[in-house]
Amino acid sequence: MIILRPYQEAAIDAIMAAMPSDDAILVQAATGAGKTIVFCSLIKRLLAEWPGLRIGVLAHRRELITQARDKMLSVWPDAPIGIACASVETHIETDLPVTIGSIQTLINRVNVTSPFDLIIVDEAHKIPPINVKSQYSKWLDVMRKYNPAVRVLGFTATPFRLNHGYIYGDDCRPGMENIFKKLHFRIGIRDLQHEGYLCGFRAKSIVDISHDLRGVKKSAGEYNLAALSDEMGKDVHIGSAVKALEDYAQDRKHVVVFGVTIRHAELLQEAFQSVGISAGIVHSNMPLERRDATLRAFETGGIRVIVNVMVLSEGWDSPAVDCIIMCRPTLSPGLYCQMTGRGLRPHADKDDVLILDLASNCMTHGDPDKPKVKTRFFTGSSETEKENDIRAKECPNCSELVPVATVQCPECEYTWPTLELAPINDRQNLKDVHFGKPEPEILYLTDTYFVDFTSRKGNRMVKVALSGTFEGSTVTQFVNHFFMFDEDAHEYARKRSRVDWYKIAQTKPPESTDEALERYEEFLDALNQTIEITADGKWWKISSWMPKTQKEYADAVPF
Repeated sequence: MIILRPYQEAAIDAIMAAMPSDDAILVQAATGAGKTIVFCSLIKRLLAEWPGLRIGVLAHRRELITQARDKMLSVWPDAPIGIACASVETHIETDLPVTIGSIQTLINRVNVTSPFDLIIVDEAHKIPPINVKSQYSKWLDVMRKYNPAVRVLGFTATPFRLNHGYIYGDDCRPGMENIFKKLHFRIGIRDLQHEGYLCGFRAKSIVDISHDLRGVKKSAGEYNLAALSDEMGKDVHIGSAVKALEDYAQDRKHVVVFGVTIRHAELLQEAFQSVGISAGIVHSNMPLERRDATLRAFETGGIRVIVNVMVLSEGWDSPAVDCIIMCRPTLSPGLYCQMTGRGLRPHADKDDVLILDLASNCMTHGDPDKPKVKTRFFTGSSETEKENDIRAKECPNCSELVPVATVQCPECEYTWPTLELAPINDRQNLKDVHFGKPEPEILYLTDTYFVDFTSRKGNRMVKVALSGTFEGSTVTQFVNHFFMFDEDAHEYARKRSRVDWYKIAQTKPPESTDEALERYEEFLDALNQTIEITADGKWWKISSWMPKTQKEYADAVPF
């Protein structure tokens, strides 16, 4: 008999309370919270009270389906379970009270599957918005057609999606509609650590590769995998991973490494093996038997390091993991949290999990309990912006990542100096401070957005919102610049805007704000990775769109 933890009981109570009124219910439970145990216990209670219910459990991977089946049988050994996943069972069964299946298998049987009363979706962040066509939306639409009263219950550790925002409420890309209207229950990493259900973690920023990543192409908001693999497969990055393990993790026995592609993972495996470190590899192209054998060897200590490519980020539990090496940069806060969560389960042989970040992920996303989630998107004149603060800084002495308010590093006892301002004692100092011309600084861009903006005086213009970091810094700096293209704009401002557009994009400048918003990609594609900005009071202004090596402009422009 499994005894539920207090928060697991509270989660079930919250679900039961919401079911009479809400047709879509969402639970956020951090990796290691035991969300599978929660919904398996819920299923047992519901069927004990209402034996005629039909319940479907939907997952997108073989590992999640087998995990749900095994946990269900541990909660209820005689559970009436049918499996609908071709990679788990050759016989597809959807007629028993509980069906655990994959969307890929169920979508092919959508018209011969009896209606469900409750559909539980594991890793619910995989469900796209209501108005986006997908296998999920097609299948759920048919299920609702069969049974309009069906309830959808989602579980996830990361209730957000890359390039979308949160999967509940309205904090998402404009024009999208989330299936979940609110978050009904949450138990986070810090809560579970405080209660002793998760171990602590330490993170070290081994190397800042943000500058190297600026040249990597992006696809749909994430790094292009082929380009990213080419960058991370360079000898300098492969060698850094081996050196990080030797320098910082000599005492760690179960090390998980996240790679970009199969080729990148193979290079990492070979590098570890070349210095006598036993290392295995798992990826999607391996036979399942070989993959399972490799994981068993890792569990028993036969392999110290296991390199994986998007196989161990979800649905894999190994409490013995005491070190994670991130060699896979990502712009997805969800993937970052999933990677971090692989080592948070407590184990008798470890005090904490050590995260060695060679991908600049920790400084990009911040605290994995409440990571930075970007929901800033621009469509026409609509702007939605919500970003969590990055609450980490790097110790300059030992590279430990600590909260920004930390005064003394807990690892090496380095003490951050207190900022002291020199007094202004004479008129010359006052002149230097207030009237001296500051030197421009180079900003390495990370994000650029076009916004339809109207000033308080009613002047319509394009607001270009830029963000980036200074060399050697991880603090994000924001800069706004305004272009005026409409014919009723101030003559000098319009001319300056048109000249700047031509110099950057090398195309004929827009004749209006509307045209600029339609052609914004021309500008962004041509924009350099660096700009020069100058302090102007409490704001920054752009002093040059070009780096010093590219300031040779033509005197004339063809318009």
